[in-house]
Amino acid sequence: MLLTEEQINKLKETWTRYPYVNDTCIWCSACISISPDVFTMNDEWKSEVMFLESYEDLGVDDSIMACPVESIKWLE
Repeated sequence: MLLTEEQINKLKETWTRYPYVNDTCIWCSACISISPDVFTMNDEWKSEVMFLESYEDLGVDDSIMACPVESIKWLE
């Protein structure tokens, strides 16, 4: 996951929910196609979440539904 521990703590302090991609990601790129401002690819061809102040209205719910292996979920 691209988010650092410091960034995650900042999101938690402000009660901001954020997407999380677990290790089952097969990098089908559906999430990147749907939410390119949120997701990116790492060197291992897995999706990662970029740090944003808010993830609302950026298609994360659609990315979660499109993930064929259910690798993405919301965390708070």
